[in-house]
Amino acid sequence: MILDLSSKHSDFVQKGGGKSLKLFELCQAGCEVPPFIVVSNDFFLEYLNATNLLDITKNIQDPKLAQDKIEKAFIQNELPAELSNRLQASLSDAGLLESQLAVRSSGIDEDSIDHSFAGMFSSFLFQKEIKDIERSLRLCWASAYGERALSYRIKNGLEITQIKMGVVIQKMVNSEVSGVMFTRNPMDPLDRDNIVVDSLYGQCEGLVSGELDADHFKINRETKEVDSSVIQKEYQYSQSSAGPGLEKLALSEEFGKNSSLETPHLLELANLGLKLEESFKIPLDIEWAIESGKIYVVQSRPITTLPPESFFDPKVNGVNPILWDNSNIVESFAGVTTPLTFSATKKAYAIVYRQTCRLMGVPESIIAEYDEQYENMLGLVKGRVYYNLINWYKLLLLMPGSSSSKGFMETMMGVKEELHEKHQKLFDFVNSAPKYSAGKKLQVFAKLIFNFLKIDKHVAVFSENFDKLYQRYNKTNFSQKSLKELKEMYLFWEKNVTYNWKPPIINDFLCMIFFGALKSMTEKWIQLDQDATSLQNDLLCGQGDLDSALPVKTLMSIAAEIDKSMEQREFILGNEASQIWAKLQQGEQPKIYNQISNYLELYGFRCNNEQKLEEKDLNDDPTFLFNNLQSYLRMKNYSVEQMKERESAIRDKAEELVHSQLKGLKSRVYFWTLKHARNAVKNRENLRFLRTKAFGVSRKLFRAIGYHLANLKVINAKEDVFFLTIDELWDFIDGKAECLSLDKLAQIRKEEYQANSECADPPDRFLTYGAAGVSFQSIQVLNSGDLLKDNIRVSDDPNVLLGISCCPGTVTGTVVVANTIEEASNLNGEILVTKRTDPGWVPLYPSCSGLIIERGSLLSHSAVIARELGLPTIVGVSGGLMTKLKTGDKVELNATRGEVRIINDQD
Repeated sequence: MILDLSSKHSDFVQKGGGKSLKLFELCQAGCEVPPFIVVSNDFFLEYLNATNLLDITKNIQDPKLAQDKIEKAFIQNELPAELSNRLQASLSDAGLLESQLAVRSSGIDEDSIDHSFAGMFSSFLFQKEIKDIERSLRLCWASAYGERALSYRIKNGLEITQIKMGVVIQKMVNSEVSGVMFTRNPMDPLDRDNIVVDSLYGQCEGLVSGELDADHFKINRETKEVDSSVIQKEYQYSQSSAGPGLEKLALSEEFGKNSSLETPHLLELANLGLKLEESFKIPLDIEWAIESGKIYVVQSRPITTLPPESFFDPKVNGVNPILWDNSNIVESFAGVTTPLTFSATKKAYAIVYRQTCRLMGVPESIIAEYDEQYENMLGLVKGRVYYNLINWYKLLLLMPGSSSSKGFMETMMGVKEELHEKHQKLFDFVNSAPKYSAGKKLQVFAKLIFNFLKIDKHVAVFSENFDKLYQRYNKTNFSQKSLKELKEMYLFWEKNVTYNWKPPIINDFLCMIFFGALKSMTEKWIQLDQDATSLQNDLLCGQGDLDSALPVKTLMSIAAEIDKSMEQREFILGNEASQIWAKLQQGEQPKIYNQISNYLELYGFRCNNEQKLEEKDLNDDPTFLFNNLQSYLRMKNYSVEQMKERESAIRDKAEELVHSQLKGLKSRVYFWTLKHARNAVKNRENLRFLRTKAFGVSRKLFRAIGYHLANLKVINAKEDVFFLTIDELWDFIDGKAECLSLDKLAQIRKEEYQANSECADPPDRFLTYGAAGVSFQSIQVLNSGDLLKDNIRVSDDPNVLLGISCCPGTVTGTVVVANTIEEASNLNGEILVTKRTDPGWVPLYPSCSGLIIERGSLLSHSAVIARELGLPTIVGVSGGLMTKLKTGDKVELNATRGEVRIINDQD
């Protein structure tokens, strides 16, 4: 019933719990461990039986209710005399009676390779009186039924009605210094070189709880070189002078600034850690304490967050690096994306870029040689869509003379930072790009010039053909088509639209060249003061003719018409946005009904996350449309003419500045470049709008497939179709599916989708090594490969956030911080702050006075439409935008300089 060092190893495994087992094994390994005994699970069961508490611990329904009820029962029921006497006798035999003791929970499932229960069980320090020890023992048992511990058990499929618990009773180390050592770096799994040590004065509880900061050390495993980060320590925890437990004591400023550990102890700890890691054959988290110069190991557990050792074995996992980046594409696929959307998108990318290379004259033999790159332009990381950046550059370099355009491409794609010097070798393939003869280069260059001269015609013909097919598909009732017909319709669309998606890519190439050239000339030729740094973007204002801006302009015009009638205005403002459409359909306000019906006919395919097939569009739920109408009416911000005047004023001022500094040939070259940059950007936005329409068609088609599969009992619900891949759907329809249990496949993916949705976003740019999917399993590994964590543009002023200026203007006001479009639906002139936007957010823009976006580039949709609407906007804001600001904060947005100043404390 009570274990000590004379007990069997198997008894510790079965009855003592993880913490006690590690202490026993540490003693076996020759470590200096404070004396201890273990109250085993048998003792615990005897207590439950003797106090009639067995039933209450087996009848658990709700973790929160169980915690309070069970803890109260354990406090009220003291140890029976027989158990109390046995405990005291064991403490006496171990020489622990009348000593200051630590009473620590030791769950049977705790500190295993799979489950750590870290911080979920209770510990009590400096317990001397037997009544205090026994009470602490009972509270340790009760902690096994805490809400967090029970929820953790449920989540991991562990037993909750027959919980086993041991308790360690150990002599306290009255430590002068204590801390934690990790034999491998748990915060940086790719760091294979260092042992990590955190230390502070007094007891370790302040560090373990996270209340106190600690000195931080890295010790190289081979050279023993020490990298120290010593902080000012203001407090320590020590034995309480008032009774059992700890008290928090202030440290003198002089003493607190000293290093809590000197080099000899650091090296001794490092050698001890390496010895124990070798003994246990696993990376360890070791809690230690120093008393009178001697190091004691207080407890140890495996580090459960690291990948297996085989992850680092090149013969198993491989070593090839892959560079991932979600700049710009995060705007199109914000957050977690379903398998259907991703599988259809990656297939479309491969088709489109093969066709584009053919159009640009890249030989078929080279296109075939690069199959791997075409098929792997995108990756799905924790459900988020990323560029496989190296493959993008490799495909760009297939085109003769394109190696000089890398910087332009980075501007277009929104790549925010240059690579660190040590990673530049990833681009060594630039030197082995396909070698073309002078004649071939001339031929491709001639094609580029031809396409440049004919780009407007190409775009017009493509748009006309697209619209013909779109009108046909948009009027089709897909639910009346069979599964086979739906597949054939999709493939017909793919053949006639996706395979002909060449003008948009050619225009993107031209956009890359002209926008990059304009940026380069602006930086070299024009002297700008700090209040005119957005010149290049100001020049792109007021282009007009942007199809992607038409939905918001049309909605503004509808608001202007409604505002002429008090009855119509009161109808829109006097009803809940979610109820207005139903009332209109029932016959109320027929004029408004006709206006909205026409709007949905034209733009009903629009929605948040427009390139995600799983999203509902305005035809499914027009609530968002009415939210915006209400906002326009409240603010009376619906004048399209005023918007045009603002845009023209910005553009005219920028052109005047250029004319004042450039003359003659430079001026002609600059404005010629500007003309074609404007045209390319305009075409890019209009063609993106067609892409949005294309996704609207696909969305309706796949919803019909989901409807049929659900009716056929192939999947459990029609929405489950989005958790299957496009090839799985076609193979099932054609009879060549390797698995017919599509319902089970969808369920597995739905669970993974939910887990990914709850996971923090991976870094914006990172490296993986070997098989990428192995790294994708661990967010810690992804964070370890973050290439931008030490290269963030941050102001010296903690109240200033910096970003990229997109549309000039200075606005002071309160902010609305929105993670989702729904959180921003009731804007009334505030400054909108968000992580990312996509075209579905555009109707919100007239309802806010400024826009601050964490992600995005100069050519992202947010930037282009903000310029079109004359809305002061900053994108690419670093320094923790979404955590530093909260709704209601007051800021000064200087979109001319790319600065956001927090002014909450100012009058």
